[in-house]
Order: sequence, then structure tokens, then C-alpha cells
Amino acid sequence: MEIVSTMGSGSLGRELDLEVLVSSLQNHLNSSIDANFTSNGMATVRLEEGGPAYTLYRTGSFQIRGAKTEDLLSEAETRFKEVLSEIGVEVPDYEFRHVTSVFMEDLAREVNLEALTIALGMEDSEYEPEQFPGLIYRPPEHEVTLLVFASGKIIVGGTTDRVEAKSAIHQLKDELAVLDRV
Repeated sequence: MEIVSTMGSGSLGRELDLEVLVSSLQNHLNSSIDANFTSNGMATVRLEEGGPAYTLYRTGSFQIRGAKTEDLLSEAETRFKEVLSEIGVEVPDYEFRHVTSVFMEDLAREVNLEALTIALGMEDSEYEPEQFPGLIYRPPEHEVTLLVFASGKIIVGGTTDRVEAKSAIHQLKDELAVLDRV
């Protein structure tokens, strides 16, 4: 199982003028950083091309998404704090935490999603192929969500704990083994 993405969330403890902040970032980094203003209350920037996305909210909340590992998420957070300090943004009450990771597993086999949905139980799984090509499974024993695809690929979200993700995958593999014997 490999980790494919991480996300962290935090707060600067103050409100932000996003247009002024993005302009200051652009001037400081001597580039036209990639910035997307979704509304006047939210902007997403990348401090370097292909790097993590920083979603900033007028309220001072922020998210860092797209770092490939926990270590890279930590580096992205450190870089963010440094750049804010360099452009003179006062941060009276800084908070940050790793919120979730996305893991991927490949079963190296095809999966009959209709049969798996029935085996897992309709109360814990959703499969509507006209809406989404994968089965959404929320195992009651785990605090994760699994996206299972007919190709055998599985995406695990909702946790930062690799052991929890592996345990949920193991449980799913056990369910598939039972299904194969039927």
C-alpha cells in the first residue's frame, strides 16, 4: 500500500485580505504564483509549480493539500510559515495538524462490484455506476472510507494512520475471499 496524498489544516488566528496576501506572495517570490480566487473569501495558491496547494480563507483558516508524504506535508507547512514571516504577515495564534492521508492499494485482480456491494451490505456500501464508477465502502469497524474499483484498485481516505488503512484493506480482502468461495 502506498500513500498518494496528504492534507493538513490550520489557522493563522487572524483574518486575511486575500488579494493583498496573494500580491505580496507574488512580489516576494518574484513570480506570478499560481493563484485561483474561488470567491472573495477563498483563494488557492501554489508557491512553486507542481507543489502542494495552499487554500487560504479570509477567516485565516488554511489547508495544505497534495503533498505526497507526511514529511513533504511538514516541509510544505514549514515553507508556508517562513514565507508568511518573510512578507510580514503577523500570525498571533498559529495552529496546524495533519488531517488525512490518501492511500492506494492494488489487488491485482478484477472485482465484481455488484456482488461485493451485496456481500458487504447495503447499509455500509454504495454502488451507483451511473453516478460514480467505484463502490464506496465505510467499514463499520474502521474510521475510513474505501473506494473500490472494478480494476482492483482501492483508495483509502479518512485517516492519517497507515495501520488503520491496512487493517481496513485486510478486512476487505477477507470479504473478497469469502465471496470468491461462493
